[in-house]
Amino acid sequence: MSEPNLFSVFGRMTALPGRRAEVIALIKESASAGGADSGLLTYSINTALDDPDAIWVTELWTDRESHDATTRSAPVAAVTRRFLELLAEQPAGYYGQAVHVQGLTSDESR
Repeated sequence: MSEPNLFSVFGRMTALPGRRAEVIALIKESASAGGADSGLLTYSINTALDDPDAIWVTELWTDRESHDATTRSAPVAAVTRRFLELLAEQPAGYYGQAVHVQGLTSDESR
């Protein structure tokens, strides 16, 4: 069994005070807007116990090309514009390569 070779995106957002639930709902909508064949394998939305406005998002994609095409698509871009206005600051995001995904091998990810 070999390790997967997948594209990952992880980042932090800070919602305006009291708007975190709205941002989370729009992040979910954005993930759905890309469609079932977008290349998005899984994502998680996390909140911080000590910061009521912080949101951490981790995404796992089949490859960067799928990510880029999906996030630039009109349906996803439209939802993204809606949640950006609910943020207290510009989101901090990072791209990476997944080096281990529990329960997933390269053969299963393709």
